[in-house]
Order: sequence, then structure tokens, then C-alpha cells
Amino acid sequence: MPQFSITSEINVDTLRPDSNNFYKLSTVSSDLLALTERFDWVSVDHLECELCIRVVTRDCWDVIGHIVGRISQSCIVTGAPIAENIDFQIEERYVRTAKDTDQVKVGLDAVEPIKNGSIDIGELAVQSLFLAATAWPRVDEAPECHSVGEQELSHPFAALSALK
Repeated sequence: MPQFSITSEINVDTLRPDSNNFYKLSTVSSDLLALTERFDWVSVDHLECELCIRVVTRDCWDVIGHIVGRISQSCIVTGAPIAENIDFQIEERYVRTAKDTDQVKVGLDAVEPIKNGSIDIGELAVQSLFLAATAWPRVDEAPECHSVGEQELSHPFAALSALK
């Protein structure tokens, strides 16, 4: 199975049209560090991804696969690190857009356009990892309300607040 990195692109003209084209993500520690910095996470400890690209019809390709990883993010309230296991199915459709858009209207709802004749499978894996991660991580014991510094009680309900 051919390997790809987080910066890999696959030229669609090199894909075998009569069969599934399988690829496996290969990462090194610098890739995981780059993802940690890009998404402002505490760490990316593990990342695996296997993808299958197949030709659906002329100028149309489906990419399906599975991504597994382990990341750590900061709690949005306390800042404490939270480890999370990622297990996510990837399904994406890519199409080649028409060159003369005056004559043909191309609707790209729910599909991705091919750019420079290639599918950026590295970026697809990276974006899938980000989408699968918890958007607002929060430790279980985090308080419901959080304030910083002294709160001025000059609003109309300040007297009621003092009765609590």
C-alpha cells in the first residue's frame, strides 16, 4: 500500500480507473508537532489514516477511509490538558470543474473541487482529524461559570444578586 504524508497530493490522472487505489498515512514526529502548533493543541500523540480513492465517473472521484488518533487539548475553562481518542470515518467526493464556466454551471454542493489536477489527501486527513476533535473540550469538574477579577455589580439586578 503506497504511503502518503500530511503534505501529499495525488494526481488524479495517475489513478487506476478500474480498481480501488489504497493509501496509508505515514507520519514522523515533526508532522505531529506541526499539527499540534497548527491547531493550538497540547499534543498530537498518534495519527493513522488509510484512504481508498476510486474513480466514480469521468472527472469524479470518491475518497473513503478511516482516521485514528490520540490528541490532547486544553480545557476551555481551566486550561487542564484533556486527552481524546479520535476514530473517524472519512467520505469525500472530488470533481474536476469545467474550464469554461460561461457555458456550463457547476454546482459544488457537497463535493470538493480538484485543484491543479490533484487531490490533497494530506490536507484531507489533517482536516478530518480537526473535525473529529471535540470543539470545546471541558474537564468534568470545570465550573459552569468562570469570571476573572472583580465583577462590578452596577446592573439593574445587582441588588437581587446580592441576596443570593
